[in-house]
Amino acid sequence: SKTSSSLNYLLVNVNPVHQRWIGSATTPLHMPLDEFRDSVSRDKRQREMVGRSWSVKELRRKSFDDLHKLWYVLYKERNMLFTESALLRQRGLRMPQPERARKVKKSMGAIKAVLGERKRAKIAQVNAARRAKEEAAEAEEEDEASSVNDNNDDEDDDEEVMEEEKDEATTVVVETDKR
Repeated sequence: SKTSSSLNYLLVNVNPVHQRWIGSATTPLHMPLDEFRDSVSRDKRQREMVGRSWSVKELRRKSFDDLHKLWYVLYKERNMLFTESALLRQRGLRMPQPERARKVKKSMGAIKAVLGERKRAKIAQVNAARRAKEEAAEAEEEDEASSVNDNNDDEDDDEEVMEEEKDEATTVVVETDKR
């Protein structure tokens, strides 16, 4: 019957083009807002140890895409921790493993540090290339200027020789007229 089938499955619009059926009458539905809740029970969370934060040294080996994905995961974890913290505060309970928030924050800071290093290195590389290009252009201009000066010096030398020859010729003409 139509009503029982509509209760068994829920049509979720993930994207206007794509649709996905999730859940059934026997399995719990996964709701998107559940991503903002801790999937591990509070009791289990108190017994289990959490991992460590990512170090800058480890993150330097990661590609930009990997860092972006990790940032997204940490961002979701941070939002989940904020949500859990607010809900527990409303109930008057203490957050289990409060160091998780610190580790997430430290990891996100390490990602920022690595991306900052890469940005500064790229800027330095671009500036070095720009300086090298400018120095090459200046050297080329100096070469052109010195070759023009050399040509001018040659022309000046030619003019001096011609003037000396004129002076000698004038002297010869003057001396011949006196005889």
